[in-house]
Amino acid sequence: MEKHAFDERYELREFAPGTDDDGAPDADTGAWMQAVGFGFHEPRPDDVTAARMVSNFIADGETYLGVYVRRPLAGSVDATWPVGTFAWLRKALSWGDGTSIDTQAIAAVTVRATERRRGILRRMMTHALERGVAEGYAVASLTASEGTIYRRFGFGSAIRERAVSVRRDRALPFLAPTSGTVAVVTPEWLADGPGRAVFDRFNARTPGSMVRNAASWPVMFGLRNGDGGAANDVRAAVHRPDDSDEVDGYVTWRVKAVSDAEGRLEIVDFVYATDEAYLSLWEFLLSIDLNHVVKYGRSRLDDPIVAALGDNRAYEVDHEEDHVWLRILDVPAVLTSRPYAVDGSVTLTVTDALGFAAGTYRLDVVARRGTVTRVDAATAAADLELDVADLSALLIGSVSPATLAAAGLVRAVDPAAPALLGAMLTPPRTPHGITYF
Repeated sequence: MEKHAFDERYELREFAPGTDDDGAPDADTGAWMQAVGFGFHEPRPDDVTAARMVSNFIADGETYLGVYVRRPLAGSVDATWPVGTFAWLRKALSWGDGTSIDTQAIAAVTVRATERRRGILRRMMTHALERGVAEGYAVASLTASEGTIYRRFGFGSAIRERAVSVRRDRALPFLAPTSGTVAVVTPEWLADGPGRAVFDRFNARTPGSMVRNAASWPVMFGLRNGDGGAANDVRAAVHRPDDSDEVDGYVTWRVKAVSDAEGRLEIVDFVYATDEAYLSLWEFLLSIDLNHVVKYGRSRLDDPIVAALGDNRAYEVDHEEDHVWLRILDVPAVLTSRPYAVDGSVTLTVTDALGFAAGTYRLDVVARRGTVTRVDAATAAADLELDVADLSALLIGSVSPATLAAAGLVRAVDPAAPALLGAMLTPPRTPHGITYF
């Protein structure tokens, strides 16, 4: 849809979520929340849940966009609800060495089915990214409900995850002994400080990890279900190293269909600051009776549990998909913010249909820190040519430049450049995202 036609039919409004005097969502916020719930097929929240939700949105510092029909039909919810919704908030992305970069984290993207193919998503995305640049973000981020929407806006899939099942009858004993002590705790005890402290350590050491939204913590700790109700079926356990009182890992879980033949243990959250904690907590979960399989929906692709199992065929991949998507907005800023594994120099020509990151850049890494110089493409030959979506996918180091070159997405003018860039971008540990937004 042409810009003038869009503006004739729709109005784009940006606002911050707010409450009335009783703490309930104000009129604009409440209507926007209803539209989001409709788009994601979520039940309408009761008054208490709605008040809690908006309180969390405000605590996270979210910004809302809504696209509103200027002349709604009689009786239509379009009189108050937006037909398109979009939000963003500040969310730090860890590089895994204790440093991080703030991202413009995008969420709550919906377009009403009655208004498809009218340019609504493009207008919201363009507006938001322009605001992100104005607010100083070097990169945007999102977790997607569908895998084919965001590449056209310059986003690349930077981290994938797996849903896995481990059969108890074939898993134990592990091939190497575990260490430390596992103790069962209440979700309330976990939520009262220790859980957040473990996550902070996990986040600092894990490339691709992102801070969590306020609303997610009670769910991850097992205090609430996703719909806001009490999660009375969730249990919790923690790990401590030998000769230490400090908690360095925790897991929350629930058991469904209790029986040896049909029961399954479902991991709600699994956070670890050390590999020892991860293995010991897995061993504990696989020792719990009255279930035959442990299911985990956020496994990293090189999960060490596979090597630890007594029979690695006990481990099965149920599903694999994209998780964290990134979109570079400022190439020099984002490439100078991250650590590097080896020194070297690579010149990149980046295309960007939206124009934010287009150009030719020389990346020089000395003593594992990078400097970026914008160069004239007419006088500086590029080693690699790629779209901003593909550079964004490579950013954390979980995607190989050689793989994207083999897929035809990266053009290697210098045949040695994909391997060199891949070595430079190698992260200190495997990227792993366990945060959704």
